Amino acid sequence: MSDEFASLSDLEVLSLIHRANEELARRKEAHRENLRADIEQKLRNAGLDLTDLFPEIEGKPARERKSAERANSKAVAAKYRNAASGDTWSGRGAHPPQWVKSILIERGWSIEEFKASDEFLA
Repeated sequence: MSDEFASLSDLEVLSLIHRANEELARRKEAHRENLRADIEQKLRNAGLDLTDLFPEIEGKPARERKSAERANSKAVAAKYRNAASGDTWSGRGAHPPQWVKSILIERGWSIEEFKASDEFLA
């Protein structure tokens, strides 16, 4: 561990990680919006719009398309529950939620060890 983190508690390190992840998400969204504006400007300059490139989306706003996609997908039941907070997790996804990460750090577990424990089963 580097000296700059040695004086921080586990919760302080987790808080720092959480804030850093929020900042990365904010930057990613800003980049996405800038890219979208740039593409839309280039299309306008060429006398085109998105429906010229993707005719299947004509007449459907992005929000509406995403809602329809979500409506067709099934929600996954929670498999794990934090008894202290009531938070749940399905056990899926690239990154576990913060409450799971806290338990992993606190207990020195891997994600596989967490899933093998019956302590947090919903």
